[in-house]
Amino acid sequence: MTDVGTKIGRLSLRRRTLIAGAAVAGLGALVAAEAASTAGLRSQPLSDDVKLRHLLRRAGFGASSAELDQYRKLGLSGTVDRLIDYESVDNSALENRLKSYNLDPNKYADLARWWALRMIYTARPLEEKMTLFWHGLLTSAVSKVGRSNPMFVQNQFLRANALGSFPDILKGISKDPAMMVWLDLETNRKGHANENYARELMELFSMGVGNYTEQDVRESARAFTGWVVRRKLSAPGAYDFESAFVPRFHDTGSKTFLGQTGNFNGDDVVDIIVKEPVSAQFITRKLFSFFVYPNPTDDELKPFVDVYTSSKYSIRAVMKAILSSDVFYSPRAYRALVKSPAELVAGTARVLGAEVDGRGLPQLMSLMGQQLFNPPNVAGWPGGPAWLTSGTWLARLNFANRVAASVGPPSLVALLGALAAKRKNVPAVYLPLPTAGASTPADVVGRLTDLLLDGQISQDQRQVLLDYVGGQGASAAQPWLDERHRGALYLALSIPEYHLA
Repeated sequence: MTDVGTKIGRLSLRRRTLIAGAAVAGLGALVAAEAASTAGLRSQPLSDDVKLRHLLRRAGFGASSAELDQYRKLGLSGTVDRLIDYESVDNSALENRLKSYNLDPNKYADLARWWALRMIYTARPLEEKMTLFWHGLLTSAVSKVGRSNPMFVQNQFLRANALGSFPDILKGISKDPAMMVWLDLETNRKGHANENYARELMELFSMGVGNYTEQDVRESARAFTGWVVRRKLSAPGAYDFESAFVPRFHDTGSKTFLGQTGNFNGDDVVDIIVKEPVSAQFITRKLFSFFVYPNPTDDELKPFVDVYTSSKYSIRAVMKAILSSDVFYSPRAYRALVKSPAELVAGTARVLGAEVDGRGLPQLMSLMGQQLFNPPNVAGWPGGPAWLTSGTWLARLNFANRVAASVGPPSLVALLGALAAKRKNVPAVYLPLPTAGASTPADVVGRLTDLLLDGQISQDQRQVLLDYVGGQGASAAQPWLDERHRGALYLALSIPEYHLA
């Protein structure tokens, strides 16, 4: 074994010992699910600093210490404005970083890596968080679409319209080539209407089950006839998809949909849907449940439904109202959502200030149950406690292990970087030690819990970390101290509350 391999092996062996202990102590998914279910029962108001951290996790993927300092200067209200009005924020550093990797959107591995890097390094975190929200609601999957480039085009559409008007988003996604392939709109013809998209548009995208009839499905499908997907070879083995309207394929007959009659097309159907009160409830509930906490009551939703309707269906207006509301910062909302794999991986890299090239990160997300660009079905990922099974919890612990193993003496980091340059299957990682310079167990634990957990952990959890850092066999020797710092980082990343947003 090479010198590098020997060092990696030793680190991994030590991590595996910690994994076994943490799995037993935490009972894995059961504990994390219980923490998620009880997070809303806390009664203490959040401090202003904890509110800011909470906002940056929910409206993005968390923030490093340096980013936190910048946002503190803006204050809570100023941070909300910056997050919402992200078009004015320079994101050229991200775009230049992505260009340097020469990623090809026609290759799935490159595409998934491209989005993982966007989530980690964007200066516009809400833009990426909203794109992730829409990807989980207006679903399409590369497994059926068959090509990566259409998924890239769809992702760019969702990003460009992330805070737009809901009807515009629905009209655009109805003509999106990936969506058209995913839900068979490309086969929807006059006299042979395919009802797949019409049904899912109402059931899963805009209204919810029970708010339409089978006749409405049939009439809506007729309205969406006429659109096709054309494929053009753009490079060897690569195709561009584009949607086009073919008038002779469109059913121009009169249609009766949700009680209205006319010669409707797909855009007309969307306009009729969004005027239904149940549609306002539907999309507002989806946004609230994703960003605040699940299962809100109609009374809790009403202020945001009112904003949505009065703003002519503006997602931006609703999101600003949500992020500025008292309920968003309530004890019930704090740590009330389970982080998705994308949130966990991107957020950990972002908070720790990691320097990564993205290789391997999408695979880690997949092991935890979320393959970017490939949701399991048209309903998307169920989310919540469903993210936490015995298998995915172990994958999360293994991820924490890999993070901790990436931290080491500068000499090891340099060796790993050199190895990565020679072997494409080894991710290039630089992870600064978050506890560098800490000289006492209390200082080590204090830094980790502040950075990763807002300082909000139980005394028992804090004591476990203190006992580990200053435990039996304590030594002033640098290798021992390095290992204890890395082990403490692993344990902090494995605390169930860290897996709650």
